[in-house]
Amino acid sequence: MLLVAGTGRNTGKTTFICTIIRKFSPAHSIVSLKITPHFHKNVQSGKVIVSNEHLYIAEETDPSSGKDSSLMLQSGASISYFVMAKDEYLGIALHEIEKIVPPGSLLVCESGGLRDLVVPGLFFMMRTRGDEISKPGAEQLKLVADRVITFDGNKIDFDPENIGISGGQWTLKTVMP
Repeated sequence: MLLVAGTGRNTGKTTFICTIIRKFSPAHSIVSLKITPHFHKNVQSGKVIVSNEHLYIAEETDPSSGKDSSLMLQSGASISYFVMAKDEYLGIALHEIEKIVPPGSLLVCESGGLRDLVVPGLFFMMRTRGDEISKPGAEQLKLVADRVITFDGNKIDFDPENIGISGGQWTLKTVMP
């Protein structure tokens, strides 16, 4: 899994993930996950897999809805899932996702809370230039990130060419100074 979290909203998480999907999807099956702890009312999203008061999982089927999971599908993900789960139900969400993700797929996931449950192949923390306010736990996540990436609203300060795939795993290429 390649996992991306952020210090808050609008830090470029989805933009970064979509760039990665576009780069790798022509040669690899990429499954994307958008996980949020915020339950939205009246979510009408594709094929519902699980829906109860604690957990909602749907396979995105509309690449034109404008939602993050839709943008990931539009970028080339073979399958994109939208998940709503409070942190205490992330383990259950992960178990449900593992049952439906096709074997051999590479995962890209947007979630901060999931980092407490998994050690991903790569973990990136996104922040906006000049942000001083972080959501709870963001400082701790920065400490375990492979890279902290800054987004200025248009560009990120990390070249996705530095990401590779080796033996079915996400890797960072050695970057020479």
